[in-house]
Amino acid sequence: MSVEFTAGVLIANLLEGMKFGLGPTIALRKDSIGKIGGYEACREYLSNDFVVGNFIYKAGFRVVLSSHVVDHISPPMTFRQMWERQLRWAMGTRYSRPKGHFGSGLTFAVPYGILGLIAASVLGHPWWGVGLFAASLLNRMVECWLVGWSASRDPVAKSWVLLYPLRDLHGFIIWCASYVSKRSLWRDNNYVLLKGGRLVARRANGTVVTPG
Repeated sequence: MSVEFTAGVLIANLLEGMKFGLGPTIALRKDSIGKIGGYEACREYLSNDFVVGNFIYKAGFRVVLSSHVVDHISPPMTFRQMWERQLRWAMGTRYSRPKGHFGSGLTFAVPYGILGLIAASVLGHPWWGVGLFAASLLNRMVECWLVGWSASRDPVAKSWVLLYPLRDLHGFIIWCASYVSKRSLWRDNNYVLLKGGRLVARRANGTVVTPG
């Protein structure tokens, strides 16, 4: 959250400005949320933080990225819970911003460092491959320090900077997995995502769950 999420938001703001909202904190004007029909208009979407800002932007209001960093604490969770949570986020981005999500696959470094290592070794230039791989690791550690600590002031990012390349690889795997399925699990509901980020939810017993 402190590194990959923050860096992605900063890049989006740099390239196109803020045309969407994002959690965990959004401050809204009463007239802006009223003009889009209230939160009722966002209840059928998985990424409701994204669409509430996007709808407000399309309604003619200006969306601004705050300069304040919001503290956020993640509860302890198993690997499976963490995987499902991050996959749900990635799928939400895929359906909400398909072009941006596709382009985010190019922002990872370690997978391409591994690809460079393999390709250079096959071509008979193993040291070139080692150099590319080492550069990808260094790139991610520098990013972790600059974004996670210098910008977000997350002490965890500073303490675990040497392990962030593993997170980069893990993030790439999640990005790939977001294209495999249309289903997302959240709490006790199994959601089927539709075009534009809309969802249909059904419980394990088949009961239809109204989104929102």
